[in-house]
Amino acid sequence: MNSFQAGTIQFIVKAFRRSLFVNRTETITHRNGFERISKMVKFPRHVNKQELMYEGVPSAWFTPTKSSDDKTILYLPGGGYCVGSYNTHSGLIGRIARASGHPVLGITYRKAPEDPFPAAIEDAIKVYKGLVNEGRKNIVIAGDSAGGGLALATTMILRDEGFKLPAALVLISPWTDLTSSGDSVVRKKDRDPLIGPELLEVFAKKYAGSEPLDHPFISPLYGSFNNFPPVLIQVGTEEVLLDDSTRLAKKMKLAGVIVEMEIWEGMMHVFQYMAGLSPEANEAVKKIGAYINRQYDAVEPTKKSKMHKEIY
Repeated sequence: MNSFQAGTIQFIVKAFRRSLFVNRTETITHRNGFERISKMVKFPRHVNKQELMYEGVPSAWFTPTKSSDDKTILYLPGGGYCVGSYNTHSGLIGRIARASGHPVLGITYRKAPEDPFPAAIEDAIKVYKGLVNEGRKNIVIAGDSAGGGLALATTMILRDEGFKLPAALVLISPWTDLTSSGDSVVRKKDRDPLIGPELLEVFAKKYAGSEPLDHPFISPLYGSFNNFPPVLIQVGTEEVLLDDSTRLAKKMKLAGVIVEMEIWEGMMHVFQYMAGLSPEANEAVKKIGAYINRQYDAVEPTKKSKMHKEIY
């Protein structure tokens, strides 16, 4: 059973969805709605935020008070490729920085419809290469929803170019199939408090523009995962994008990728966003921090929680 806090949050978010997202197609309405939701989340203590332009992309460093530079995290915020920024995700990014003990660079990549595909990927690649050229080592790319899909597409292109790959990927409820062919898009449409099929369709068309929705850099599920780094996937059982994660994990397994997938019972799309407000979100973020450190350091096994893990 979900915590009281998680249930209350999902009730509030569902009210926001009805008033701001359902049957609305205006990008400004979606952006304003996301900004309102983001104000529910407070910035964590013991983390410093420094805004800057990094490789020409609006960015911010989130550095925990107790920080180690042996790893760096590049965070790609979600929002259907049309909304979202490092500001809307400051609470989550800051908590990932604190949980991992490493600096996180959050970026605000260009958005559709003003800048459709491939603008977001161009920005992500430019920033990642900047970090490598700066001498940053053990870079982990993390992202939620569209940001998770963007992390996958970015890694595919880096691999195809023969460029140094990330040490690992952390994918939070990744949007991997913009064709919405997963069964959960329909099966969970009345259970996901945040997004539904109608919103996915609006965002997908704005981002893809004239390109086919099954283009592998738009819908990474249709791409190749050969020679990919280790991946952590966290997803909730109540998400319309649940199958975007489960199908991704299975395809990665077939390609030989080391995948850890955590399926959290009763949780909504990107429930980690509410870290600081619900115990489930707090625990999930702690597990992200532990996973990032586990890529190079031995850590103690984490205690049992309200999710089940599949390691492929």
